[in-house]
Amino acid sequence: MLTRTLRRLATCPRMFTRCLSSTFPAPQTPCHLEEREGTSKEITKEYTSVQPLLRVLLIRHAESVNNRLYKELCDSGRARLWDEWRHADPPLTEEGWQQAEQLATRLERNLELYDFDGRGMSISKIYTSAMHRAMQTALPLHRYLKTPTEIWPSIHETGGIFHVKQGILRGHTFNQIGVEFAGFHVPRETVGERGWWRGGSETYAQMVERADTTKLSLFDMAQDIDEDTTIALVSHGSFLSALIRSLTQANCAFALMNTAVTCVDITVDSSMDSGDDIARVRLHYVNCLDRP
Repeated sequence: MLTRTLRRLATCPRMFTRCLSSTFPAPQTPCHLEEREGTSKEITKEYTSVQPLLRVLLIRHAESVNNRLYKELCDSGRARLWDEWRHADPPLTEEGWQQAEQLATRLERNLELYDFDGRGMSISKIYTSAMHRAMQTALPLHRYLKTPTEIWPSIHETGGIFHVKQGILRGHTFNQIGVEFAGFHVPRETVGERGWWRGGSETYAQMVERADTTKLSLFDMAQDIDEDTTIALVSHGSFLSALIRSLTQANCAFALMNTAVTCVDITVDSSMDSGDDIARVRLHYVNCLDRP
């Protein structure tokens, strides 16, 4: 994607360390930047750039049938049945639908969750995995925020769509998505009449490589914008953990909860010394969850 060299640079490492330690693994109330020691005014002044800023909200899907099943199997000592009983492409549970509605309401009513530094930004686009649980989570967001929503197949969960007792699985087709998720933009080049998944199971190493590729795609977006922009990605726990690690170069995993929001800023500008493009990444908060 990139036509020029992009070098990763995590700005303000002191702030990154403090944010990570204060929000991981799972705060139960919004962890706004203003609430931390070392106020946002100081940080915003330090960080203000003439380059447009891409703010990315990374959102894990709401509770799925598999999430509920795994907990029940573990609680009853039957985790050995997981591979056989799991769904290849699970929908949301009833509680998951409620979580998705709460998420949409939260983002609609509480702009300070992502516009905490007063830039006047709103969510301009939503991208969602083509997996059923992610698209269902994105649907209330699409309706409440009245924001264009696009299927991004490559932000799917680790492994893809597979099952030990089923053959080749392809996922939702172009027409199926169009019927169930009317209004979503579905790219025909990646979602066809036979589905979007190639079949089989993806390895962990392949997923990590895909996370790195997604990071470069986000860098491209940051390079192409001409004004401050906020987007949301509705994706999955394992993949988003790998994406956050790739973006920040953090040497740890992130245990993301259902519908939790992680906020990352990306700016791309040219180095005065080398002429190369430098992508600056700032992680504001991880796993922000505000649920009744």
